[in-house]
Amino acid sequence: MKNNTENLSEGKAFKNRFPNFGVNKSREILRLLSEISKIEKVKIESLLNDFHRKDYKSVKEFLLKRRYPGTFNKIPLSSFYLPEYETDILLKADLKSRKFYPKNIYYESDAGITPLFERVKTLFPDSEYAEVESLKNFTRNNSFTVEDYNNRSNNLFIVKGKYDFLKKCPCTSGVVNCGYSVMNLGMGCIYDCSYCFLQGYQNTAGIIVPYNIEDYLCDEKIEGSIKEFFNFKRIGNGEFTDSLVFDDITRFSTRIIGYFKKKNDIFFEFKTKSANVKNLLESGGKENIVVAWSVNSIRVSKDNEFKTPLIKERLEAAKECALNGFSTAFHFDPIIYYDNWKQGYRETIDMVFDIVPNYSIKWISLGSLRMPATQKTVIENRFPGIEILNGELLLEQGHKLRYFRDLRIEMYKYLSRIIKSKKSRAVVYLCMEDSQVWKAVFET
Repeated sequence: MKNNTENLSEGKAFKNRFPNFGVNKSREILRLLSEISKIEKVKIESLLNDFHRKDYKSVKEFLLKRRYPGTFNKIPLSSFYLPEYETDILLKADLKSRKFYPKNIYYESDAGITPLFERVKTLFPDSEYAEVESLKNFTRNNSFTVEDYNNRSNNLFIVKGKYDFLKKCPCTSGVVNCGYSVMNLGMGCIYDCSYCFLQGYQNTAGIIVPYNIEDYLCDEKIEGSIKEFFNFKRIGNGEFTDSLVFDDITRFSTRIIGYFKKKNDIFFEFKTKSANVKNLLESGGKENIVVAWSVNSIRVSKDNEFKTPLIKERLEAAKECALNGFSTAFHFDPIIYYDNWKQGYRETIDMVFDIVPNYSIKWISLGSLRMPATQKTVIENRFPGIEILNGELLLEQGHKLRYFRDLRIEMYKYLSRIIKSKKSRAVVYLCMEDSQVWKAVFET
């Protein structure tokens, strides 16, 4: 069932107003009308009465000024991304929180003799089990859509991890590289954050977990792939899945902690939104084992981070970890602009330093909302009415949508100033920003 801007009355009004617009021009104007209608909460028919010129150039300019008042005339017209506006209510995400219990469990033959598989059988006795030749063949023979992504929690894959055990953090060309190395312990997440890149990136309809963790914890692979940044040699997981959300099933943290406790010169980071820290606490911490939480303003989290623990619950988990010998870290990413963003982010920073022992915090990263351009339509379909797309997101290098540079710098400077006021010794750094932005934030 489609719900695009061409309903009977609006479509007729638009065609009567602009009978000579072709497909591409109509697409762009309808996109602008639809976004303005949503932001200003007015009907498209009403907007059509607000201007009198009928030529395409004048109409587009009028609407761009109204849709992008803060950036119009500051950037090239090519920076405004205007894809076709079309949504399907059948692609809407189900945001009800449920305990993870997959209907189907697919496993490669060698997985059947592993402790992980035995735990899975014990935890999910009512699931349907099916052996597959390989994940690659399964994916090749099955299509993948947004609807499949919505149903990803129905399927669990237990497979042998073969590629990209460790790789450099995937940075956009031209940005400052933070020297981070990523350990890819699976893919997929049961949380539904409106901005998550996985919804436009993942190509397998399920949660993928490797059974061969011993192949990851290998001196030869790890020590040869790590670089230093701010005097830290950092490696971590949480790029393609949440580090801890499945830890009660996988118990990966226990193996990882046991391995890295012996590597005093390497910091390993668990990156998470979860409060699932039981296995960590039982293992006991050490300074070079860092548990890092993604945090945001309370409003942004409430409106966009569905099925996740509350910010306060994450911070209480961080406190427990700190008191048990772990280091902590925090990632304000993505920072999202809205009317009261300064107050909202100040409140979260205050909470971090009120709840979590200051001495435990090793680093804090700042990154603004960004996404591949094509993800915009995915978000519109999965989260109709979501407000994060109301911001002035512009097409930049790498075909990604981002806020205007001046706004990003303003937000980073504000947050870093508040963090500094807390007398924190944590390293504060930017994610996915070039050297000029770093200089503007930290040297002015």
